[in-house]
Amino acid sequence: MLDRVNFIIATYGRLIVGIFNFRLWPPFFLFFLVMLLQIVMLNNMFSPLLSGWFIPIVQWIGDASVTHYPQHIAYIPSVFEKMNLLFSWLIDSLLSATAILMLASYFSREKIQFVKSLKTAVGHYPRLLLIWLIVFVPILLLFWTLPGLFEGFVEGAPRRKIALMVGMQGLQTLLTALFVYVVPFMVLSKTSLGKSFTRSFSLFFRSFFTTVIFAALPQIPLLFLVYALQNTGSIVNKFNPEIIVWMTIGLAAALTLANYFTTGAIVRFFREAAED
Repeated sequence: MLDRVNFIIATYGRLIVGIFNFRLWPPFFLFFLVMLLQIVMLNNMFSPLLSGWFIPIVQWIGDASVTHYPQHIAYIPSVFEKMNLLFSWLIDSLLSATAILMLASYFSREKIQFVKSLKTAVGHYPRLLLIWLIVFVPILLLFWTLPGLFEGFVEGAPRRKIALMVGMQGLQTLLTALFVYVVPFMVLSKTSLGKSFTRSFSLFFRSFFTTVIFAALPQIPLLFLVYALQNTGSIVNKFNPEIIVWMTIGLAAALTLANYFTTGAIVRFFREAAED
């Protein structure tokens, strides 16, 4: 047990040092730019360049209130969350595999090569898209259904609302942790798609404590921003609505950093486990 705790501490130590290794950051920075572009477009949807084609898309994702100021700002976090799912599937699935390859090189003290890693990830792109669908579509359907079952329970009770949010986040982390080794098995160990899933399940259950720690710990700071952005109505009424835009940008930055620590920790542990 002590060895495992020391391994966790050492892993985060290596990742903190890695923050200053700018060769590691292209895949993370690129997807942050994708998220930033979405937020900027949502905030400027009434511009002549965007209004004709972008507003109908936003209305389809949200509702008619999105087209009125300042309601459109209040809707930015929820619309961004849904819109980002599409970009996560099409772009982040590829960039995450690229990051896994680059972080594996970092922990092996090999040369970190973004272009080479990206080309390797492109070769797996159809399977990466399929993995994303297999993993996240059932989880998303579950999480779009569950909150409605507790609507009466949390209505008018902020503490219950917080408890539900934390519980949902914990359940989501646990479910995604089941699949967290699928892509490393495929791109690092060159395992077939089916075996990547079964081996990910096996490694998850063999290393439950370590996997959950690595999957959950970077997500904890996000809870504060997520909760705040679930109360955009009160922010719009009491403060400058533009605060919501900056908070959403802050969430995108926090997601990027959390993704770096989660991916890096999982890759380092995977390399150790794969060698055993």
